[in-house]
Amino acid sequence: MNLPWLRESWRQLLRDFQQQRLSHAHCIPAREELGASIFTENFVRLLLCHQPVQQACGACKSCALWEAGTHPDYYELRSEEGRAIGIDKIRELTHQLQQTANQQGAKVAWIKEAHRLTTEAANALLKTLEEPSADTYLILSPEQTVDLLPTLRSRMQLHRFNQPDQLVIKQWLAQQLQRELSPTELQIIAAYPGAPLKALAALGGEHDNIQRVEQIAQALAGVTTWPQVTKDDADAWLQATITWLQEVMRVHQQVTPERCHYPQLRALAKQWLQKHSQQPITQLSQQLAMCYNLRQIMREQSGLNMPLLLLKQWLQWQ
Repeated sequence: MNLPWLRESWRQLLRDFQQQRLSHAHCIPAREELGASIFTENFVRLLLCHQPVQQACGACKSCALWEAGTHPDYYELRSEEGRAIGIDKIRELTHQLQQTANQQGAKVAWIKEAHRLTTEAANALLKTLEEPSADTYLILSPEQTVDLLPTLRSRMQLHRFNQPDQLVIKQWLAQQLQRELSPTELQIIAAYPGAPLKALAALGGEHDNIQRVEQIAQALAGVTTWPQVTKDDADAWLQATITWLQEVMRVHQQVTPERCHYPQLRALAKQWLQKHSQQPITQLSQQLAMCYNLRQIMREQSGLNMPLLLLKQWLQWQ
């Protein structure tokens, strides 16, 4: 695994797997700044593989099905448009996991955004955790481990990742880019302490997206005016708006700075929260719902003046 800060966690997981001491339920927080999804995906592939060694072989029929995105014994569940994951989804998943494995191997379910499980859904999941069927593995990925009910956490193997220091991050980034980092790039990296994959994204061409999020944050806080949008970048600006509203939610929920996606903009998020101290979650949820609705309109209808529609939506929030 070419993420040095995750290697020890992977070695421990591999030891448990090889010694048949692996738990059937795992909590792997969605720390995307550290590559948690890469770690979890490799774990899923290892479990499904018919002849794994240090990792999935990549050559067996099960690995071929995974690569094609058609593995019948892999189940993925996640929130739809930021909504809660309800009990019906969990009941459906539980029913699927009770069936015989199609490939005569393991069955694996990965619940992404597990922090969005309702209490009823989490309680429905308990029975599967307490009485798992043979060769069945369940992986939950909340934003933070504490976001899960204690009754769920107590029945799962909890995974924690070491956060790399800036020297390790700089060395790793230089290896990825295959060159020395420039002074400008070092400044960009400094804005993402302990977040190597975010830093890599910024250096690899996503800096424009980060700047969009920053402009949205400033405009929403009243620091500057709303940006000029064209029909070519309306979708990017809408996504930046959604990204920032989700970040403000994280700050309101007191997610630690190293777990936030834009820690350098934390002051702007707090500024907005102070200005909207009455029911901020309700306002943020309503604004996100408006964004999701606008995105759906953009996908389903053509010929609309999307820059104007987006600007009207922004102006409603002032």
